[in-house]
Amino acid sequence: MTSDRAPTPNAKVLAFQTCEHCRYDFRTDEGERGCHYYECPSLPEALDVWCPTCRYNFMVRDGNPECGSTPRCEFARTIAPLRVAALKQWLTSRGR
Repeated sequence: MTSDRAPTPNAKVLAFQTCEHCRYDFRTDEGERGCHYYECPSLPEALDVWCPTCRYNFMVRDGNPECGSTPRCEFARTIAPLRVAALKQWLTSRGR
């Protein structure tokens, strides 16, 4: 049986903490980063909303996707929606 809802991120994903000095806003893609553009070494894969091929940010819909002005690659269709939903849930769990 399939569901049209994104799976709930597990406790390990929801427990992710940014680095002490990180001022990056995951919701807006703004602020100082302790790491290079969302490439936090401890970021769970389930929260990584950047396309691994072209680095398009699916959370803020910013970048130059290689698959067209409206991203339509396999990552855009199947993985990105789940990761964006997980990131939104993580942000909500942190009161953001």
